[in-house]
Amino acid sequence: MALEVRRRRIGSGERAVEIVDIVGRLDAPGSALLRSAVQEALKEGSPRVAINLSDCIEIHRETVGTLHSLGRACKRAGGHLAVFGAKGDVYEYIKTFSDRSLAPWFDSERDAVTGLGGDIKPEPQPGEAVEKEPDLVVALGTDRVFRTLFWKLGKLGGRPVAKFDNIGAAADYITRRKVHSVIVDISLPPHDVAGFIRRLKMSKETRGIGIFLVGPPSVRSVGWILAGEGADKFVPYVFSGEEISSKLEARAFFQRLKEAYDRFDAGPRGDSA
Repeated sequence: MALEVRRRRIGSGERAVEIVDIVGRLDAPGSALLRSAVQEALKEGSPRVAINLSDCIEIHRETVGTLHSLGRACKRAGGHLAVFGAKGDVYEYIKTFSDRSLAPWFDSERDAVTGLGGDIKPEPQPGEAVEKEPDLVVALGTDRVFRTLFWKLGKLGGRPVAKFDNIGAAADYITRRKVHSVIVDISLPPHDVAGFIRRLKMSKETRGIGIFLVGPPSVRSVGWILAGEGADKFVPYVFSGEEISSKLEARAFFQRLKEAYDRFDAGPRGDSA
């Protein structure tokens, strides 16, 4: 099962609590995604963080160390970290190995938010407007691109980014959520990517979703072909080796992607390149 890490906020001001939803398996790469999500929250001034494990199916030992490290970071920033919703083996593992002074666990989101000193909004009354879920961005890539690039993506255009390394899982997610745009790594099998794009563009519910293709310059021709299937933009990235070898390379790619995304966001769709 592909891992999904998403952030959302409950409340506002100093008592706001950042919720990090975990769906899937928390292994070593998952721990890196979790760490990135919490660090982004801290950078944005949200030191009260609750980790939602209600949809976590497995947890590895290194994740407990990550939770403790993040708990210390939240404390240094003047807040706290909590865990809630763990079930079955995940709950037993957390209960056995986690240090409650650094990452206390709770049964429910309400209990965790209250325990962190946050505010819980009352349930909406009949006829009362309910706050809508924000638009999302989906990033879909090979395992390598997932680990070296996409896990660093927190937001694009102010929208949270959900990250996948499996086309089927991403397609299923898109049908269930309000998705604004999709970033697709064309190092994935071209036939599968083409089918994925065609399905998005043929469906009335998803045809308005923006599609960005990313990949090395060597596959630019594939990018043009897939743009003919309905994608909006091809944004190249450059690796000097098998992995990104410097922060400069990653920063250059993210800047190109942000510029292309901002242009798309500000104007009419269908600007292929």
